[in-house]
Amino acid sequence: MKKILFYQIKGEKRKQLKKVCTDLSIEIVVVSPAEYGEPVGALAGFPGMRKQGRGCTGAGVTGEMLVFAGMNDEALDEFLNACKAEAIVPIACKAILTPHNAGWSGERLYTELVKEHQTMHG
Repeated sequence: MKKILFYQIKGEKRKQLKKVCTDLSIEIVVVSPAEYGEPVGALAGFPGMRKQGRGCTGAGVTGEMLVFAGMNDEALDEFLNACKAEAIVPIACKAILTPHNAGWSGERLYTELVKEHQTMHG
C-alpha cells in the first residue's frame, strides 16, 4: 500500500497534496504533533511495529516533512511529477521509509533531514 506521512503540511498545500495523492491512489497519514515522538515505521503501518506512546524529546518537527512508505521509484517519480504539474511549492524535507529509519521518531528523522539539507545547500 502506497502511503505518505504528512508532517506540518497545512492549508492550501495540504489540499493540493491530498488531491495528488487521491488521484494516484496514495493513502495519506496526517501526523499530529502528539505523534512526533512515535516511530515513523509504526505510523506508516510497517510490519511488526507499534506506537510507543512517546512524545517529543526536543523541538519536535518544526517544518514540513513527507515520509514515503511502500512506494517504488516509479510511484515516487509519478508523485513528484504530479506535484510539479500542479505547481505545488516543493518540500525540502522528504524521506523514504527504510528498515534503517523505520524505528526513528519523526522528530529524529526531521532533525537528520534538516542537517543533510544544510550540508548540501550551504
